[in-house]
Amino acid sequence: MTPQPVAAANTAVTRLILTDFRCYESLRLDLDARPVVLTGPNGAGKTNLLEAVSFLAPGRGLRRAQLSDIGRREAGDDPAGHDKAAIPWAVAATVTVDGETVEIGTGVVAASPGANQTNRRAVRIDGADAPSQSALGEWVHAIWLTPDMDRLFSEGASERRRFIDRLVFGFDAAHAESLTGYERSMRERTRLLRDSRGGRGADPSWLGALEDRMARAGVAVAAARLAFVARMNVACKLGVGPFPAADLRIDGEIETLLETLPALDAEDRVRNHLADNRARDTEARRSTFGAHRSDLICRHVVKNIAARQCSTGEQ
Repeated sequence: MTPQPVAAANTAVTRLILTDFRCYESLRLDLDARPVVLTGPNGAGKTNLLEAVSFLAPGRGLRRAQLSDIGRREAGDDPAGHDKAAIPWAVAATVTVDGETVEIGTGVVAASPGANQTNRRAVRIDGADAPSQSALGEWVHAIWLTPDMDRLFSEGASERRRFIDRLVFGFDAAHAESLTGYERSMRERTRLLRDSRGGRGADPSWLGALEDRMARAGVAVAAARLAFVARMNVACKLGVGPFPAADLRIDGEIETLLETLPALDAEDRVRNHLADNRARDTEARRSTFGAHRSDLICRHVVKNIAARQCSTGEQ
């Protein structure tokens, strides 16, 4: 089956199979394309089912849980998972996309006894191993609204970044890979600066290579966010029924550069900023410039006020 533009596709999960996932030792659901409502008492496993579906898309799922926390545990097991050894679990699904089917499987691969390996999430698509979970974005796009997102517009920028990035995944499957690459290079650069006292003792070619990766991936991330918000604004400014018209924009350092510069020139600026900020970033123990600092800004068009100042219902 050829990957479809998932944002425009008619997508449904028609079979869901769980193995040692949360409270489920084994579960199989055969479904059709109609909407599904889950009901039952607290603790019955409704959210666990939704979390399983969320793992059919790239990312850490709707709970953002550690892989080692997801496998089913017997009564008396350490609930905090202090040993951090991932208990193998699996989610398999048949997904229909515009009338065609794709078989998706994902889960934690069991490491060999005594092996020094980190927990790894495996992905298979139509029986073939995928190079990374980013490949899921070619087939499935998932958005969720959960109770802890009620304060999306009144709390910190990190949740809004995650929210907008997940929306972007549905229109740009490469966005997940760009974001993952950016964050990985940023972590490696921070570690290198910390261990080498501001980069003075670091291999300059290594440090420069990490900053080059951050620049290229960071500009790609920022450009994808800007393109998505431009598309969304066409619809959001109209308003629908009781939903107020909204104006969206991305407030970020790299996004600002892209307003006036071509992407390649913006990459050069980012590289220079990162190189100039090495001492500052060492002191702060984090990167103080980049795509990880951007924020989604939303305004009520009619009232001309920020979303954080709107009523809870308007938000």
